[in-house]
Amino acid sequence: MNELIAWLEVNRICFRKIDSELIEIEDFGKMLLADLYGVSSILKVTDSGVRFNLMESPDVLMQEEIYYVVFPFGNNFYYYDLREEFRFNLLRYIGKRQPTRLNVPFVNLGVHTSFELLNGSGDVADWVRKAKYLGHTALGICDYNTMAATLTLQKECAKVELKYVFGYSFTLNHLDEKVEMKVYALADKGLRNLLRIQKAIMVDSADQTLTFRQLLDYAEGLVLVLGKRSGLWLNQSKHVVAMLKEAFGKLYFQVDLTEYKAERIDVEVLHSVACYFENFADPVTFSFEIEPILICDCYYLDKEDARNKIILNKIATSAAHEQSDEQYFKDVDEHFTVIEPLFSNKWDVEKLFERMCGATVEIAEAAEAAYETDRNFMPRYDMTDEEKQKYGDRHAMFLALLEEGFERLVPKGEEEVYRKRLEHEIYILESTDNVDYCLVQFDTVNWARTNGILVGCGRGSAGGCLALYLMGITLIDPIKYNLLFERFLLPERAGLYPAQATVLAGEIESTSHVELTLGNGKVLRLDKDAQLLVVRDETEIVVYADQLNDGDDLVFDHRDYLWNVNYFDNERQYNAISR
Repeated sequence: MNELIAWLEVNRICFRKIDSELIEIEDFGKMLLADLYGVSSILKVTDSGVRFNLMESPDVLMQEEIYYVVFPFGNNFYYYDLREEFRFNLLRYIGKRQPTRLNVPFVNLGVHTSFELLNGSGDVADWVRKAKYLGHTALGICDYNTMAATLTLQKECAKVELKYVFGYSFTLNHLDEKVEMKVYALADKGLRNLLRIQKAIMVDSADQTLTFRQLLDYAEGLVLVLGKRSGLWLNQSKHVVAMLKEAFGKLYFQVDLTEYKAERIDVEVLHSVACYFENFADPVTFSFEIEPILICDCYYLDKEDARNKIILNKIATSAAHEQSDEQYFKDVDEHFTVIEPLFSNKWDVEKLFERMCGATVEIAEAAEAAYETDRNFMPRYDMTDEEKQKYGDRHAMFLALLEEGFERLVPKGEEEVYRKRLEHEIYILESTDNVDYCLVQFDTVNWARTNGILVGCGRGSAGGCLALYLMGITLIDPIKYNLLFERFLLPERAGLYPAQATVLAGEIESTSHVELTLGNGKVLRLDKDAQLLVVRDETEIVVYADQLNDGDDLVFDHRDYLWNVNYFDNERQYNAISR
């Protein structure tokens, strides 16, 4: 029990000891400390499977409202929920945390995730979980030379209603001098420029650095933070500072006084920070030419995880450079403990600390950059003049290519089987807005074959798609070999779910029809007896075409919405059914 209490204190979890075997974690619940004395294994095999080697009866414990069992394993404490299947849950970031001494708002903008391969560590969800546990309002990442974690960060933060900030660490190459910097995206324009910076570094640059010209060109919508080692460079490059301020507006200097194991690194960082405060800050007027900001690079979640970075670095380069036991996710008290003794009496350290923390909140509050996840960003196929003349539009080209392939490749006598499969695939491909994908693949494969470039016959799961086979993209008949289309494109995974909608049944001849003008300006002619699903007064109802009212919102089938609605003209008349 003493070891468990020590663990809870170190992790600053609020708890109450009930007896020698039982504790209660505030805002979480009661936990039984498992008695593992003399037990050779924490797990045991029973007729019903593998279970935790618990001496007490789970049913009896739950009757007493004890739902959790805590136990030591290795150097850590774990717990599991008796109401669920057994699994290891690290005893951290649960319940209520002990309050910090300082009540200073702060956002961690220095997280290096496991997407920064063989350097950063920790699942993004765990970083988010700790930020939430610490009472933070947002979390920012700054992986070096990669944006791979940004979408995952957005999704994980959205789950717990935490704001997210997309950051990026990189090296500027200015007159052959390498300078560490970070940028953070504020608006969507900033996110697009961040993507351009990523391409410039990882695709266009021979040494994976950014030029000064590129940095200025991509400044819009971004916040620039000058790295903790840049103090001397800034002092020697005042004209550069002026240009950066003109491009970015406000500049920030990263204050990170984390202690390293190598003294030479500590000296380098301290000299840089001292140079910054001596030349760009005034303790008397408390004014700053470049704003200080507290961003400590974090490569692991907790202090006990410091070995993660050592192991990862040794895997990457057989050596572990710039190591520290302090590059973890700290709270404000821990940050202040590091900073306070390093400033002279010239500075009001608490006031300065609040200013540096406030800058992180300022950036987080202004950050609105986000990925759109509710629509397809597949490039539209760019038709040649010859294709436009032959087919008219992309949709017609897609259908015509399929018909040409159908006539050429379908075995005689089996047309009905192939037609049924093809109609199903066309509906899914159109409904999930993948027509342009097929056309791009068609163009790519044709160009490669025309230019003597070898193209594989199967193209992975695409071998299950009859449409791609008929277009000549793949060379394997999926019906002949009983291959599944759903392995290539599962409708539910693509966001297509069965739903009530108005389905256009095709062109008809009608002497009594209704003309509708849609929101896109297109005119739709429907037989007066066509049934449509509409939203009227926030309620879905089915009405006949001649019963429509102004302002009714038609609920179209997704395929019709993406394709047919875009091609309505005054000469076409449709029937419609609601399903």
